[in-house]
Amino acid sequence: MKIRNTIIVMVLLAIVGGYAFIIGRYSKPVENQPLLGIKADDIKSIDLRSADRDLMIERDKGGDWRIVKPKQAAADRFETRNLAQAIADCKVETTVEDNPKDLEPFGLKNPQTTVTVTTFDGKPHPGIEVGKTTPVGFHAYIKTTDKPAVMLTSSGFPPGMNKTFNDLRSREILSFNPADVNKLILANDNGQTTEFDRDGDKFKMVKPVDYPTDTLRVREILSTLSNTRVQDFVSDAPTNVAQYGLEKPHFTATVVLDNGQEQSLMFGFRPSSGSAGVYARRGESVPVYTVGNYELENVDRPLLEFHDTKIINLDPSTVTNVSVTNGSGKFTLERSAPGKWAVIQNGQSHEGNAVAIDQFLVRLRGLRGMSVAADPMTDPAAYALDKPAIEIALKGKGGKSLGEIMASKRPLKPGEPPTHTGEDVLYYAESSIGKAVFDLGPDNFRTMNNPPILYMKIVATPSPAASPVASPAAK
Repeated sequence: MKIRNTIIVMVLLAIVGGYAFIIGRYSKPVENQPLLGIKADDIKSIDLRSADRDLMIERDKGGDWRIVKPKQAAADRFETRNLAQAIADCKVETTVEDNPKDLEPFGLKNPQTTVTVTTFDGKPHPGIEVGKTTPVGFHAYIKTTDKPAVMLTSSGFPPGMNKTFNDLRSREILSFNPADVNKLILANDNGQTTEFDRDGDKFKMVKPVDYPTDTLRVREILSTLSNTRVQDFVSDAPTNVAQYGLEKPHFTATVVLDNGQEQSLMFGFRPSSGSAGVYARRGESVPVYTVGNYELENVDRPLLEFHDTKIINLDPSTVTNVSVTNGSGKFTLERSAPGKWAVIQNGQSHEGNAVAIDQFLVRLRGLRGMSVAADPMTDPAAYALDKPAIEIALKGKGGKSLGEIMASKRPLKPGEPPTHTGEDVLYYAESSIGKAVFDLGPDNFRTMNNPPILYMKIVATPSPAASPVASPAAK
């Protein structure tokens, strides 16, 4: 009896195992199938139609998308690319009903959106009707216009098709490459105009003064302008731009390109409704937008922020003599040959540490102020530079002067805001290359206030040899 039962069990296991093997070996899971079977690059036009909207975009082969309905407008590259890709990627996950009697439960009696595409090959494609999302799960109901079947696709598909004219229109305002800018003009409503001309790979301030210019600051503004995007579309045909502060703009930035073309961005009021942003418009066109507060804050800067903060122009390899007066007194660094330095103090000469001195000169070459306090400096006493704490004079071959640096420090005055470092002392510097005074910062001040011993080569003195001690056996 037991043997028979064992045989029966073994036969059943063999049957089940064989069936499982066949199912596992020869059956394949049903994969999600693309609805239209096209690629995004194949799509020539897209029409999004609903009860209150007929929005159509199209493009030439290899060209950019443009809006043609409800009116002509440039289209946003990112939004249109995503729209075409979402249509091409739409997949049928399953069929709910092949021939439903009522489309109302699926939201397909009056679809939210009907999507119709044409492709460059001219082949016809059915429209895609978009319905509701499912009560549970992450799916949405869809059907094609040529078949009654209701299918499921990803729940992300309907919102991707629910686009408005403003969703798809280009948000680019100025269209230029910063590398093509020949002149930048910044005009404030207080009457101040600042102009920068390109000089080789740098920019030079030419108005209102010829300050040494921080080219990086100018390039930051050009980058901001070229990347400014519409935050909200306010009016395509404003009857009165004065209500937006754009009849006499608060600030206008104009770029002049190599080909002579000018593009301007005007900034007006901030919306009174409390919404973030600033009213703006392109100087050569009509529409009014809002842009982010950051754009205006980044381009509307005080004049001195464009001033180059480099304190001295220096080539360390040409320096042969450095005369220093600081908190440690007076001393001189003198080079007699490449890599050979001496430190002279109180009439005594010490071998110099070439590495430390070269590093010091490199620090001086890269010395920059944290900001420019004034240019020109009219009152040295206000910055304690009438009696500088540090004086450095640099000379080259034949005693030729290469420049001087003076630095000072003074305590905060009553009512002055605290420094960003938390110290109650302000540090300043000026140099012989200009009339500007710079906010120096404590670290740069300390670098110039080093004692002479730090520049001396320290020679280790061997300790006296220990006297030999006789062993007990020798006694």
